[in-house]
Amino acid sequence: MRLMIISGIYSNFPALQSVFQHLNKNFGAVNYILCAGDVVGIGPYPNEVCNFLRGIEHVVSVKGDFDQAVVDGNLRGIDPLLAETMKWTREVISKDNMDFLCDLDGYRSLKLGRFNVLLLHGSPADYLNGEITKMESLENIQKHFEDTGADIIVCGQGHLPFVKEHNNKFIINPGSVGQPKDDISKASYVFVDTDTMEISFQRVKYRVNLVLDKMKEEKFSETIINNFYLV
Repeated sequence: MRLMIISGIYSNFPALQSVFQHLNKNFGAVNYILCAGDVVGIGPYPNEVCNFLRGIEHVVSVKGDFDQAVVDGNLRGIDPLLAETMKWTREVISKDNMDFLCDLDGYRSLKLGRFNVLLLHGSPADYLNGEITKMESLENIQKHFEDTGADIIVCGQGHLPFVKEHNNKFIINPGSVGQPKDDISKASYVFVDTDTMEISFQRVKYRVNLVLDKMKEEKFSETIINNFYLV
């Protein structure tokens, strides 16, 4: 089974378009697209991103903490500058796309080929706000697999791409499409072939200037614009 794994789009439509174009050119069709949440927030294209995902078959997505903040308007604990982008998102997002975000589950358990797959944004202990880190201890990794019964755990949250393997079980974080935080200003995604367990991390250039120009047009904070990859 062939999978595309993405996370952390953050309303960055040019980046999302670029990773799909790259996938189609280099890997062709996939059976499923797994999205580990944070579809919206920060960027200026919430409707375009939601419309795009809603228009593709075989997309399985879960809700991230930024998606939840846009849905319920609870911005406590969120950086004030980022909170402003979520307030703006709540003002401009269409009803259909708000419904789409509302309907996203906190996690999804899937049977994909011979693998039990757990898709979430955070961690098994806290689906929305938790985090499985790149430096996760072996003890914690074992506990995640024991607690969930999963063979593959797909997570987001940290914006850093990595894979952890233990006893032929895998934790995969695809990094972030729209807000990478590893000093590489390229959109990130993962292609997986579960028949061979090929796990291929990909980085894709996109036209960042389109995003920044749109943010200026929508009168986003200059601080957000000038620190787009640091927020």
